[in-house]
Amino acid sequence: MYKKIIFLFSFLFYSYFIFAQHTIQGKVVDESQQPIESANIYFDGTTFGTVTNSQGKFSLQIDKATQAPLIISSLGYNSVIKEISLDKEIIILETIVLKEGVSDLEEVFIENDPWPRKRKIAYFRKWFLGEDHKDKKIKILNEDDVKLRFIPSTNTLVATSKIPLRVQNKYLGYLIEYDLIDFEVVFRKIVYTKDGRRQTHYNEHSSYFAGTSFFKELKDKTKHKIIERRDKAYVGSILHFMRSLASKKLVENKYKIVYDKNEVLPYRFFKITEDTDLTTVDILADKIIVLYDGFDQSFIQVDKNPTTFYIDAYGNFSPINSLYFGGEMGKEKMSSLLPLNYKLK
Repeated sequence: MYKKIIFLFSFLFYSYFIFAQHTIQGKVVDESQQPIESANIYFDGTTFGTVTNSQGKFSLQIDKATQAPLIISSLGYNSVIKEISLDKEIIILETIVLKEGVSDLEEVFIENDPWPRKRKIAYFRKWFLGEDHKDKKIKILNEDDVKLRFIPSTNTLVATSKIPLRVQNKYLGYLIEYDLIDFEVVFRKIVYTKDGRRQTHYNEHSSYFAGTSFFKELKDKTKHKIIERRDKAYVGSILHFMRSLASKKLVENKYKIVYDKNEVLPYRFFKITEDTDLTTVDILADKIIVLYDGFDQSFIQVDKNPTTFYIDAYGNFSPINSLYFGGEMGKEKMSSLLPLNYKLK
């Protein structure tokens, strides 16, 4: 069983290659050209963000160039995603128009949903927040906005939300505003007979969620214990592994690669080609085991051999559906999520 991990930081493709500071300026209005105050402006998956003033204007500074999409959002309006070319120190955008969100009519479903909300929300918390969300006391502040439905014909649990979810992660010291675009958990249905009665059981098979996110510090001053927790979450993560792979520092960063139960040279099944902005990687095996620090075990699986993917300077890989992660990396959820600019300041 594997968990397909896709964070939509990932329609997301980041790189930084200029160290001059950049300033992005613009104005946000509605369809009647009235300014929208307090609209959120942020680079997806990062801590880089601001809000518009009473005139709908904003100015956002970023100290590293990035190809991450800029997200413009406000409650009651459809979000806008813009690709920004940071080729100048000051970038002035054309006026951004947000359209009012259309209230969906009550959906009509042919199938009945046999599961109570209590059961569905438990699965949602597990596969969105993480299996450890209770121990870390991580919660969604507006959980009632999550709409859940189990579809019997496909054995799939889906979730939606019309407004961004506010995830409070006191363990890592972040408040994450997450605009959920897609979520599903696929189950395997098992039917058996016990004591002469037909029984049905569902095993979780794979999970997937996607969205855009903005990280805010919960407190002005981050405590030392929070910094230690962040560092612990970072090492051995997908982000850490991808950065190590792109920089050819797998050994220095305590990674070992195992294939067919035998440890192999770290780059035997990775062909790495470095470029100015992106690193191209060809993975030359269907499935490899990744060990971090000789203990944490994960695996990377691909649909075809070879598979080509790309890693940018932030450690993001693309295409987002090119790799499947299992083991420790496959458990990564919101409870262990860090901003994509973590440790790059």
